[in-house]
Amino acid sequence: MKICNLIKAMTAAVACISVCSCEPHVLTIVEFTETEDISLRIKGAGLLEYKAETHQLGFNRSECEFRVHDDDMANYFIIKCNEMPSATGQKVTADIEYTTPDDVKTRNGIEFEVADINDSNGKIWLWNQKYQIGAVVMALE
Repeated sequence: MKICNLIKAMTAAVACISVCSCEPHVLTIVEFTETEDISLRIKGAGLLEYKAETHQLGFNRSECEFRVHDDDMANYFIIKCNEMPSATGQKVTADIEYTTPDDVKTRNGIEFEVADINDSNGKIWLWNQKYQIGAVVMALE
């Protein structure tokens, strides 16, 4: 009887550990700002990472629009802000469109915090805590 209860308890413990270890990593703003590559991350998962050999960048300052896409336009993300991100801590509202492996997703009216700006290379880190969306974009000149 004691062995049976012990086996049940061990099975429950292993099941609990398995479930807990499968939880997705919650990305923090600090971890996100350590990202160097132009990219899009949602809920900790990297959806798109810019590679100069196979991707293109687009930027329209008057529209406050940032575009990153592969050469085939099969994988991309587009972020259109209500104003140009210009200072760390600034809040901007943006519409975002992006591809997943099997769909095109759109989210409108998302509030992003400007988590960081690198004036020397034009990179801007946009972060949304609620939806765990992080985008590193580049203002091309």
